[in-house]
Parts: sequence; C-alpha cells; structure tokens
Amino acid sequence: MAKKYRCIACGHEPLTRNEVGLNRKLRGRNVREFYCLQCLAEELGATPEDLLEQIEFFKEEGCTLFG
Repeated sequence: MAKKYRCIACGHEPLTRNEVGLNRKLRGRNVREFYCLQCLAEELGATPEDLLEQIEFFKEEGCTLFG
C-alpha cells in the first residue's frame, strides 16, 4: 500500500504522486514534508497553473517522479 502524504501547511490529504514529485523536484529529492499544489505555489510565489505546466514539462522530459 502506498504511503499517504499530507500537506504540512494546510493538512490536505492525500497528496497526489504529482504533488509529491513536484515537491521533490523543486525542493530536493530528500524532502520528507510536502506541500499540496496550492500551498507549494504560495510558498514559491507562483500560481497552481504555473506548477501544473511545470509538471507537464517534467513528464515530457521523462522525469520518473511524476505519475
């Protein structure tokens, strides 16, 4: 059974594989606490739409962190 992650800022759960992957891609592969898409966008000064575009870009590049 896959581990369920919760947002450290707002408590949203479960986080998607893409949310966990984006946290690892942008914040470091060894992070153990994760943000949901909305909270990560706020933390980075971006919009959720910007982050969704980044996820698609990384997927197209073949990054295995994303589902």
